[in-house]
Amino acid sequence: MAQIFTIIGARPQFIKAAAMTRAIADSPFWSQTILHTGQHYDPLLSDIFFEELSIPKPKFSINLNTSIRSERMVEMRKGIKGALETSIPDVVLVYGDTDSTLAGAQVAHELKIPLIHIEAGLRSFDLDMPEEMNRIETDKLSTLLVAPTTTAIANLESEGLFNSLLSGDIMHDNAIHFTKDMNCIKTSTVLVTMHRPSNVDSIERLSSWIDSISDFCLDHKISAIFPVHPRTEKGLIEIFGKDFKSTLIHKSITAIKPVGYIELLKLIKSSSLVITDSGGMQKEAYSCGTPSVVIRHNTEWVELIDSGHSILCPEPSDLMELATSKHSQMIDNSDNLYGDGNASVHILKEISERFLRL
Repeated sequence: MAQIFTIIGARPQFIKAAAMTRAIADSPFWSQTILHTGQHYDPLLSDIFFEELSIPKPKFSINLNTSIRSERMVEMRKGIKGALETSIPDVVLVYGDTDSTLAGAQVAHELKIPLIHIEAGLRSFDLDMPEEMNRIETDKLSTLLVAPTTTAIANLESEGLFNSLLSGDIMHDNAIHFTKDMNCIKTSTVLVTMHRPSNVDSIERLSSWIDSISDFCLDHKISAIFPVHPRTEKGLIEIFGKDFKSTLIHKSITAIKPVGYIELLKLIKSSSLVITDSGGMQKEAYSCGTPSVVIRHNTEWVELIDSGHSILCPEPSDLMELATSKHSQMIDNSDNLYGDGNASVHILKEISERFLRL
């Protein structure tokens, strides 16, 4: 059997890998080898996803020994290169826009192994975002660019890149797959997630977001559930102390530990509104029929904004007005912005035709 070598390292990539893993498992032509870069080393953000999504345990794992980005990239590239030279795969598969994505792309290009980039062509047009630079560089190095939307295809073509496939979005595949039998009752609760450095690394800005979310909840007599990312927790402890959860309760915000993907989908599906800076959760909210407020200046998922399913909120001072406009809005996702729910099948078919010449 031909071998797909999958490189993952962050929560969204574990989820995306679940969709492709189901397709690969059904194929008589392909086997899969997985490498975990260790980018998300916290078991709450890593191990739980492998277990609940039935992703095979990685054959290779990298133990990162530094938090300095440049040094982490060197360690990841070294580990990936050793694993690829051992495995000698037919193709390398990377997802999204993380440092793991770029490291994998660079090594595959160096070793002249065909590279497939899933979620190619996404652009926020904000070069201050590390993710944007990762996307652009990975697309330049890729043999096959798997684009989820027509907008992504247009972005690639504007950069002179035409080796693409319009596939639909595999995160949408997963949301449909895992929620089809969920019986969730909509509540007035708001689901909140924050983890981007631009929102949580500045104590002043994080505090402003917390105050704005609290004001919105208190004004509407509702509560928020807040799964707290480890990066965000550090800031909350600095602001409120180790007992920050008790303080947030008085602000109508219930802080909880990070949850697994299935539990997160249940929370999204039962919430009246999602407030997030996560790229993935914008789409998961859409797939679950829940409106969202994206607390960023821009988003790579422009279709959600253009269609009115989501709205950008660049500053904490804007939240009250914008969240009120979206709260309890009915979301009709029958417009299939992100495909028919079978993106992974379409992707594997294209990979087989291109690289196995079926």
